[in-house]
Amino acid sequence: MDLGCALDMLATQGWFAERSAETRARLGTIAKLRSFTKGDRIYLAGDRPNGMFGLISGSLNISIPRADGEDYTAHRAGAGFWLGDLALFSQGPRLVSVHAAEPTLMVQLPSPELVRLVRDDPRLYADFYALTYQNFRMAFDIISNLAIPSTEKRVADRLVLEAKMRGDQEGWIPLSQAELANMTAVSLPTLKRILRRFVELGLIDHRYARIQVLDRSALVRLCRG
Repeated sequence: MDLGCALDMLATQGWFAERSAETRARLGTIAKLRSFTKGDRIYLAGDRPNGMFGLISGSLNISIPRADGEDYTAHRAGAGFWLGDLALFSQGPRLVSVHAAEPTLMVQLPSPELVRLVRDDPRLYADFYALTYQNFRMAFDIISNLAIPSTEKRVADRLVLEAKMRGDQEGWIPLSQAELANMTAVSLPTLKRILRRFVELGLIDHRYARIQVLDRSALVRLCRG
């Protein structure tokens, strides 16, 4: 895939699609195509910012450092997702670690060129505030999910959230049961029991390393019941 095709794909979904044609064209002048293999580091918490990244294909694991020295994988990001804005514009270190969860293609907007664009036209700040707002809203959704006391409701809520943010048109979410258990702070045996019940109720289906949401409305009702 060449850079032009990559930018065209990004223009169909997510934050980049919501920008004006003029803004997309200006950002495209500094964009670089980057490819990563499974497990590759995009950046680590504490790194100095080296630009922003837009995800074209594949997926990313977004991890937060914990007080015990381990990382908590908070989110599996999919196509159309952008990140890197907060550290870049605040001139602070990265707050999260990002790794490729599978072979992944991204566009990078390098720091020096991006800072120069914004300095030349401060109106662009509004576009990046919009992205920061989107990513904070996602972070708050994840935090509120972890605060749900009922493990069954927590899993149901997270499946709804992941289907909205990451699922394909048929509702398939590329997560293994172990990954979902980690994200929801539920033991793997407990998660498997909950998923079996959801299958029996016709709410989901699952295959190797992916889960399909069949009835999102019913999962929402379960969360609120």
